[in-house]
Amino acid sequence: MTQLTVLSPALNEAESLKTFLPSLKSQLEMIGVDFELLIVDGGSTDATEPIAKEHGARVIRQQSLGFGGAVRDGISAAKGEYILEMDADGSHPPEMAPIMWQARKNADLVIASRYMSGGAADMSAFRYGLSWILNSVCRAWLGWRISDASSGLRIYRAAAVKPLKLDATDFTIQQQTLAHILAAGGTAAEVPFHYGERRGGASKARVLPLAASYFRMLFRLKAVLYTRKP
Repeated sequence: MTQLTVLSPALNEAESLKTFLPSLKSQLEMIGVDFELLIVDGGSTDATEPIAKEHGARVIRQQSLGFGGAVRDGISAAKGEYILEMDADGSHPPEMAPIMWQARKNADLVIASRYMSGGAADMSAFRYGLSWILNSVCRAWLGWRISDASSGLRIYRAAAVKPLKLDATDFTIQQQTLAHILAAGGTAAEVPFHYGERRGGASKARVLPLAASYFRMLFRLKAVLYTRKP
C-alpha cells in the first residue's frame, strides 16, 4: 500500500503547479516516503492536467460539487495510508510536507495552524481578522481546542477519514471532517505553520458568502455528537 497520498484540489493552477509539484516531490524524496501526487481537477480550462501529469501526478476529474466535493472525491480516490491535503497555489509551502509526515503519528488528523504559537499568515488584515474570529467562534461553540479548524493543510490517517459520511460542498469541509473524526472517537492535533501568499491563479474563496456558510455549519456540527475532544 502506498504510504502517502498528497491530495491537491486544483482549478486553473497550471502556473503554480510548475513549481509546486517539483518542489513537493523533492521534499518527499528526501525523507524516503512512498508517495503519490493526486490532483483533483475541478474543470480547468488551462494546462493544469497536462502539467500535473508531466510532473508525475495522477489526475482525476472532480465529480462532486464545489471545493468540498473536490476534497471528498480526492479522499475517496487516495491510495495512501495517510492523506496529506495541500493547496497547489503556493500558500502551503512544500517544505511543510516532511513536517506533516513526521507529525502524522500524533493523531488521526493533524492540522497545520496559522494561529497557534509559532504560526503566522500572509493575509490582509480583513481576511486574517475574519478567519481568526470564525475559528474562535468554532472553539467556543463546539468546545474544540483546535486553533485553526479552517486550515486546509492537514494530514489524515486514511482509515479514520475514508469511512466518514461527508457532504460539505464548500470550504466548511475542513470543519466537517474534524467534527466527524472526533465523533467517531478519533483524535486531532496541530503543528504551527506560516501561511503564504498564493503564487499564481486566483483565489476560489468568496469571503462574505463563506462566512455565512461557516455560521450555518456551526449549527449543523453542534448536532454531531462526539465522545472525545482534541
